[in-house]
Amino acid sequence: MFAWGIDPNKCLLTSYVPKKNKNVLMLSTFHEDDDIDPESREQMKPSVITFYNLTKGAVDVVDRMKAEYSVTRVSNRWPLTIFCTLLNIAGINSQIIYFSNTNNKILRRLYLTDLAKQLSKPHIIRRSKVTSLSIPLRQKIKNILRHEASAPTTAEQQGEVKPRCFFCPKRINRFTKYCCDTCTKPICKEHTAKTVLTCTDCFNRDEDS
Repeated sequence: MFAWGIDPNKCLLTSYVPKKNKNVLMLSTFHEDDDIDPESREQMKPSVITFYNLTKGAVDVVDRMKAEYSVTRVSNRWPLTIFCTLLNIAGINSQIIYFSNTNNKILRRLYLTDLAKQLSKPHIIRRSKVTSLSIPLRQKIKNILRHEASAPTTAEQQGEVKPRCFFCPKRINRFTKYCCDTCTKPICKEHTAKTVLTCTDCFNRDEDS
């Protein structure tokens, strides 16, 4: 079955049923007639479908390559699905550009692995500078970056990463993760001044009184 659009939406809509319970719909702005390809014989394929099969083979190739190594996750959020699809296409296009510039053929699996490592390398290097990382995590970073990661300090090995409170006596041995906003001295909750939120009207009223 064929349907034609009228001006200004000139197009051809084709409905082709090659077998039972399978319907192929094709919308084309290039074709204008309902020709049947004589080479299809008893299948009676419209010319618009045979033309598509001859010129759009790359679409099927890209779909097959995306399915082999895909980052897509099952999700009902369509922005995430589109984002994962763009990542899959970007991986294919980047390998084509890489081959065009270097003429170096590399397996797609190895290329994507190296690409992922190179993209995440700046974040891993920044992450390795965190002083509170555990030793197993540092070892993993060392294996990925293939160089010696910064060695943990003695305090880190003993688990004493947090500083002691500046005002507490040493016999209490109280560690804290807070510090003064003014002098940056480490302070515990006992030596922390409470913050009171005051609106401008009350603040001005207190100053006048």
